[in-house]
Order: sequence, then structure tokens, then C-alpha cells
Amino acid sequence: MLEKTILVDDTPDIPLSSLLKAVRMDEGSDPEDLAEISQMLDEALAIAKPKAVFGLAQVESRDENGVIVDGVRFHSPLVSKNLANTSRIVPFVVTCGTEAEEWSLQYKDDPLKEFWADSIKLQLLGCIRPKVQKEVRRRFFPTGDISAMSPGSLAAWPLKEQRPLFALLGGVTPDIGARLTDSCLILPSKSSSGFFFSPESHYENCRYCPLIKCPNRRAPFEHELEGVPQDE
Repeated sequence: MLEKTILVDDTPDIPLSSLLKAVRMDEGSDPEDLAEISQMLDEALAIAKPKAVFGLAQVESRDENGVIVDGVRFHSPLVSKNLANTSRIVPFVVTCGTEAEEWSLQYKDDPLKEFWADSIKLQLLGCIRPKVQKEVRRRFFPTGDISAMSPGSLAAWPLKEQRPLFALLGGVTPDIGARLTDSCLILPSKSSSGFFFSPESHYENCRYCPLIKCPNRRAPFEHELEGVPQDE
């Protein structure tokens, strides 16, 4: 089993302005709403501990349909293509944390506050992800490019591939509290997984994603992937 590192952000920082932008509010919004969402943010930051687990793994073999990493098989022509010229990946799972998840449950019967709570959890996830990437770069890829792939982000690497990723990391739930459901979703709900790698040229899922108007697009759509299923 690979040697794992666990990161915990004990003091996540989310400016109120960032949260307001995420929920399409501003300083001119209803004062009562502003007071309530500000209080919710303060409550969440007081208890939240976003977490991550990651480790270095070796690509042992590959064929046109996938790769074997530390004895675990990943089925994806796209993964095989991206790892053609690299022998190492860093699998990871990041989460807003069970503390924030439990805190958010008190708002499940109020649709607006539930939306605000989910937005806060998403912001908490955004606090830990760049810290993981920074640490992965420092330890494993100090020079060259660092890219990432996540199961389910494209049909070419479907969500069910969360299972081998969790198997590769092993013991994710005791480490950071995250777990897979039978349908391969991660709980807490604001969590994600994937792996970092260092290709010869930078990789972005967006290059192959036909959702042209996606607000989170980081690269222009270039072309469909040959020989692999496409997103609808």
C-alpha cells in the first residue's frame, strides 16, 4: 500500500464577499439575508476542518484500454493516453469535512439556507484543494507541468472509477471521513477525488468537454476524443 499523507485545514478562510458572489448576492442584497448568511459562514468556519489524503503511486503497466497502478486496474483509454509518458501519479481525495457536513444538516428543511450551506461547503472544498496541489508539486513534481484528472468529470473516465481510486488509497474513511456510496458518489457531498500527474503538455478536462457554456470552463473546447464515449 502506498504511503499516505493527510492534510487538515484547521483555519479555513472564506471572505464573505467570495461567498456572496457564489450565491449571486452582494452588499446591496436584503439586509436580513446578509446577516443570516454571514452568521452561517461564521458558524461553519468555527467548526470546519477541510481534509485531504494523497500519496505517490507507480504506473506499472498500460495498454490502450487502461493502466495498472500499484496493482490496481483503471479502465479508461483517456487515462492510458494521458499516462503514456509518465510513471508516477498522486491519487487524492479532498473533502469539505464531516464537521461541515454535520453542521449543514440543521438547514435541510429550509431550501434557501440549505443552498447557502451547500455553497459554504463548496467554498471549504476550494480551501483545501489548492493546498494539496501545492504540497504535491513541492514533494513530487517540483519542475515541469502538474495536471489532474477526476473520475466522472468526462464520460471517458466514468464515475464508477472512483472505486479503484479509493482502493488505491485504501482506508480513506478512517483517514478523512470520506466514503463512497453504492452509486459511487462521495460523502460528504462536497468532496472530490482524482490524481495529479506531470505530462509533457498541460491537460485540462475542459478541452474535451462539450458543455460550452459551463461557468467553470478553464480551457476552450478543442475536439472530441476518438474511440471513447462522449458526454451528452
